[in-house]
Amino acid sequence: MIRNLVVKLCILYHFSLAFFSNANGQDVTILNNFNGFEAEGNVTLNWVIKSGSTCNGITIFRSIDGVNFEIIGDIQGVCGNLSQPEPYSFVDMNPVKNAINCYKLELGNYGFSETVKIEIIDIGSSGYQIRPNPIKSSGKIFFTNKLMSTYQITIYNAAGKIVFVSTTEQDFFVVNSADFSSGLYLFDISNLSGNTAITGKIVFR
Repeated sequence: MIRNLVVKLCILYHFSLAFFSNANGQDVTILNNFNGFEAEGNVTLNWVIKSGSTCNGITIFRSIDGVNFEIIGDIQGVCGNLSQPEPYSFVDMNPVKNAINCYKLELGNYGFSETVKIEIIDIGSSGYQIRPNPIKSSGKIFFTNKLMSTYQITIYNAAGKIVFVSTTEQDFFVVNSADFSSGLYLFDISNLSGNTAITGKIVFR
């Protein structure tokens, strides 16, 4: 089981219609929708093939760069139904942690769907995860905050001087490199009682 998993839905495309091109170059409406979500470290993809549409098998692809896709599963045989919409789902039990997972479908000879993108954040044993790392523009410091309590982050420069303070009731802090000189900084995250829960390092460029 993934330890202290926090997931951010990143650019999740939800389609009322998805279009493919057939062998004659004509647009063919195949999907009523295609979406996905994370639960307990797994990504579940859901889609519905429009009533009256069929295809020869479904192949599920995943990529972390949006360019190079690999096959992670397939549904063999004739898909769809001539008389009613046909729902499908697929569970990716091994999404890539601390990366944006891009998913797309190939439905028989109809070509590829659009892409669903889901970012998986694994907090891990350190208690925090910085994305991206190092931070060159805007970034986020993720931590575990299941109760959505108020937490404060304090960032110190190399001399130990406080240079940034912020609070959140979410499970991340937003930081921008424009607010810092390039270099290494220390930080601590504490609750309203002043009890330090997490300490770490962050680099701005």
